[in-house]
Amino acid sequence: MPRTPNSKPLDSPRCDPRLPEAALRYRRTANPILTTPQALGAINVTAWLYRDRNGVEGIQVNPNVTIAELARVYGPAATPDAEVGLHSEGLAAEWFRTRPDLRVLQIFSERVPCVAMCAPMLRHYYPGVPWYYYYDSNSWRGNNGERIRRAGEILRSAYGV
Repeated sequence: MPRTPNSKPLDSPRCDPRLPEAALRYRRTANPILTTPQALGAINVTAWLYRDRNGVEGIQVNPNVTIAELARVYGPAATPDAEVGLHSEGLAAEWFRTRPDLRVLQIFSERVPCVAMCAPMLRHYYPGVPWYYYYDSNSWRGNNGERIRRAGEILRSAYGV
């Protein structure tokens, strides 16, 4: 059973436990499995709880697409600033954009949404929807700015794998 994730804002209701369970299930059933230390560190999985017009709840799960995967499929980026993967939150948001009859209730992402793209997008398009996460790199920095713990370590502990 995964641990209860952190929330933003802090006073949000508890995360629906089906969300981290869905993310872990995705990792365990992917081919290849995504519970290795390398995969836990490289892949971010997001799971969004939603309700349809009939009141039926569902969960949409999306992994990110890594820079390495994009380079493998499309070749190297034309410039270094273009070497960016596709964020799981952006992929999920696009899925919901094309399904306007679904109402997002909660957003779980293994890593806190990035401040450059994902957090502003979530605040704009999903105001009032709480976010839940396990890893925030800013919480794991030493006095000199060095990273003390990495995402893979935190996720391994949170999922008990």
